[in-house]
Order: sequence, then C-alpha cells, then structure tokens
Amino acid sequence: MFDGATFQNFRTPTRETGPEVSWRIHDGMMESIADARRQCDLWTAETYERFDLKFEWRVAPGANTGIKYLIQAQATDRLKDAQGEFLHETSLGFEFQLVDDSSRAGADSPLHASGALYNYLPPVERAAKKAGEWNTSRLVVRAEDVEHWINGRKVLAFGLRSDELLKALAAKRLGSARMLEKLEKRKTAIAFQHHESQVAFRAISVEVLP
Repeated sequence: MFDGATFQNFRTPTRETGPEVSWRIHDGMMESIADARRQCDLWTAETYERFDLKFEWRVAPGANTGIKYLIQAQATDRLKDAQGEFLHETSLGFEFQLVDDSSRAGADSPLHASGALYNYLPPVERAAKKAGEWNTSRLVVRAEDVEHWINGRKVLAFGLRSDELLKALAAKRLGSARMLEKLEKRKTAIAFQHHESQVAFRAISVEVLP
C-alpha cells in the first residue's frame, strides 16, 4: 500500500487538498505534520471490506492516533490551538486506537488504550511499546469479525453484531455510535488518523480476504 516514497495510494477525505498539506514522507515513513493548518486524516485511495492490514507505527510522547475503518462518513471541523483556527478533516468510523499509553489520553480509560476499539471496547492487555519506539500491528476485518493485533499479540477480537459491541454502542449518546450500529457502509476506505500530534507509519501492506 505504501511504497515508502509517495502518496500514490492515498488521499484526503474531501479531496480538496493533497495529503502533503498534513503529512510528509521521509526515511521510508509517513509522518503527520503536527501543527498543520489543515489537518487531514489520510485515506486509502481504494476501498476495502474484508482485509488484513499490516503496518508499523510510532507515536511521539503524548501523541494520539488510530486506524479508522468501516468509515460511515467524514466531517470537516473548525478547531483552535495556540496558533489560531485550523481545519480538521476527520473520519467517522471504528477506530483501532494507537496512543502514548503513558499519557493522559492513553491512561484515563481502558477504552482509550492502544489496541482498544476507541470509546467502545478495551484491549485485553497493553502490548504497545513506549512512545518513540516502533510497533508492529495488524487489523483484520472479516465478514462479521474483527481483530486488533499489537506486537504479535491479539489484544482485541469482537463480532460486528455481537451483544458486547451492540451494548457498548447503545450506551454512548453519540451520533457516530448510531451510524456504527447501522453499518450501512461495509466497503470503505481505511484512514490513518491525524490527531494534532506527531505520529508515523511505515511498512504498510494490505491483503484482500475472500
């Protein structure tokens, strides 16, 4: 999926700009530009329904990102930071959470730890390395089953129509949770999240599953 040198297999959610406004490529990796004034999630150009995604990732201290999949919609938010207003093109879907687990964002709840289905299901263990170190991961999506892997360990497995997931979605008063309950879209792009912090991805490949 990633050749280590170009964005040829990626796009932004709205297509209004290219990925280079929010991301840069160097040393064979894609790295977010933390203070970009238009912060865009990085979408795959192709769409996927059943797949095995393999990738390596690294977060800076305090950084936060994730892999979004089964994306039901996208939105452009106007946010503010110390430099003023910026735009954020984000993805509404399931999120394989990737975070500095020692930071406040990663330690405040098991639902926000690396490997979690963000906001809904916690990982069975914390398998990510400390911030600044590279991790290997897999995201496997089959017809109705999903697996999150970190550093060779399966940290989460769930069914898309399981009671566990449906109860977790129903408990959240979020519009995105309603969309995820319905799951009207099954074949979607995969997104690498830009979350106002410095993160990097490399060695990205995907296998389409039967």
